[in-house]
Amino acid sequence: MSLTDFTKLAVKYCAKIGADEAEAFAQSQQTIEVVLERAEIQSERVKAQRGIGIRIIKDKKLGFAYTSTLSKASIEEACRNAQSLANVSIPNPDWVSLPKQTKLPKPPSGIFDAETANMGGDEVLNLATRTHDEAKAYDKRVEIDDGKFSMISNEVAISNSHGIEVEEKTTLLNGFLICMAKEHGEASSMAFEYDITTSLKDFSPERIGRFAAEKALSSLKPKAVRSFVGKVILDSDPAVTILMQPIISSVNADNVQRGRSLWAKKLGEQVASQQLTITDDGLLPKGIGSSSFDSEGVSHQKTPVIKRGKLQSFLHSSFTANKEGKESTGNANRDGYNMLPSIFVSNLVVEAGKKKLEEMISEVDKGIIVRRFSGNVRPESGEFSGIAKQASYIEKGEIKHPLKETMISGNAFQTIMNIIEIGSETRPTFLKAYVPQITIDKINIISK
Repeated sequence: MSLTDFTKLAVKYCAKIGADEAEAFAQSQQTIEVVLERAEIQSERVKAQRGIGIRIIKDKKLGFAYTSTLSKASIEEACRNAQSLANVSIPNPDWVSLPKQTKLPKPPSGIFDAETANMGGDEVLNLATRTHDEAKAYDKRVEIDDGKFSMISNEVAISNSHGIEVEEKTTLLNGFLICMAKEHGEASSMAFEYDITTSLKDFSPERIGRFAAEKALSSLKPKAVRSFVGKVILDSDPAVTILMQPIISSVNADNVQRGRSLWAKKLGEQVASQQLTITDDGLLPKGIGSSSFDSEGVSHQKTPVIKRGKLQSFLHSSFTANKEGKESTGNANRDGYNMLPSIFVSNLVVEAGKKKLEEMISEVDKGIIVRRFSGNVRPESGEFSGIAKQASYIEKGEIKHPLKETMISGNAFQTIMNIIEIGSETRPTFLKAYVPQITIDKINIISK
């Protein structure tokens, strides 16, 4: 039986036992992982995740249950468990309906790669080995700390009482390396580098190893500077952590409806620099979060979030959209069949600028560049503070030296109003955001 056969069976049985509405989300996922620790291959794991989650609505009351066994008996038992939970739940007066059937777009190109899906442990190990060897060969001062390389082949199917019947396969390949450099008894800070793609041909272990080594070497012999308020160039990862996380939280329609978003009443208003344009694109070719549909079977789409600094849209699931009489933006998300859907981005894409990193650095009279950030970010308020890792001091358009432990702090919502430049080199990140380097201003820089 296919996954769709199982989801249809579940929905049919839920109707038989008296559900007003029902939804079944089935998943079959295989993951192959190779883990590096202290420069040695420590483990190779093959994990299989296969099961189905059942959501039942009865008199506006929700019941949810799941099973890891795809059989008629197990699925029917899960349906009965979900029905039992619905019977004792509290009615939700805001409940309207599970999503209705809609016409799906064509599957985005490049989201499933057969070569990736057919990889075995030896091939994933080969990626880890090539990354390790590239970093070690780059410079004898480089030492590997750890890393992990994963191949994920995923298939989902969704059916519900209103005619939704969808199924799709995707692949994902990712890997990271953490290393440091040592010279004359002194060690650099930890350098982190990674790659994440949907296909083997687009994955570059050599790039990971080389860039990790370069980052580690660039932080040898750090110096302190006097504290100041100034410009900061954020690499893609700290830009995601510091700036994108509060934005993602603020455009989540559930947060908006619960009064947890500072942007609740700001649609159409200027919330960021005119340089900032952001789109959530669930149909992005080769997108790491792309597919034809979201975790409720609703069509994925391209949703403008911020355009030239003005807030355009909030991101909805069917539940939050129905509360306002709107259409879902296709942003229901699940990390597995054993979870209920919540709202998250598909591929959050920051529109790239025209300048490469070297040119962005050349335009900074006094500031720093931050390649990694370790600290606290409060998405609801936007407040952030923490240690700028892999950071270097810039003066008169040149990188002068790496920085000793340096703290940066500010408020993300104020900071995105002070964006000076957005770089041209965009990359995908683990938070499903495609982000270039971003130069921001008026940041508190406190160096020891």
